[in-house]
Amino acid sequence: MHRIARVAWPVVTALLQGAVSWGVLQYYIPRAIVRWQQAEELRHVGIEPMVIPGLVVFSLAAAFNLWSRLTLAIRGQGVAVLFTPPAKLVVTGPFAWLRNPIATSTIAQGIGVALYTGSALLVSYLALLALGWHLLIRPGSEHELQRRFGRDYEFYRRSVRCWLPMRRRFRPRSALPPIDSSEMLIRHGARRRRR
Repeated sequence: MHRIARVAWPVVTALLQGAVSWGVLQYYIPRAIVRWQQAEELRHVGIEPMVIPGLVVFSLAAAFNLWSRLTLAIRGQGVAVLFTPPAKLVVTGPFAWLRNPIATSTIAQGIGVALYTGSALLVSYLALLALGWHLLIRPGSEHELQRRFGRDYEFYRRSVRCWLPMRRRFRPRSALPPIDSSEMLIRHGARRRRR
């Protein structure tokens, strides 16, 4: 019973966090932007709505997002690094192709919404969302993962791209060579200079 609860809690938390994230980032904010755009008669700022491509992109990105969240919850026994950090480093599933599949698929979902609505202002919103995540959230997350998992995370971070999927999936090595402390991440993702 304890083992089931240990797995169930991160899964439930991941699903709730996903629902809140999707509701706020993919529905309420885009809806407000589109309504503002229509109220200000900025219909010319955009493209012709592409309903079917938008739905396809959104659906594929949503499935990838859900897969990523469940993989992190089940294999890592955590949800998000800053809120409920994983107990184990997850380098399988979508994380074998991409370091931040949840953030990437969230942006891809937004692209689907932008195609669906035809709003160019949503693309600006997505660019700000991605930039904010990259500059404000990613450094703290990576620092925490570095602190928790040390050289295993450092090897993974060096091997797998942040935003664009790899051509080949990541395969962890069983024996990692030591990494010099001058090469490890320090606060806010900055590196120490070699002397």
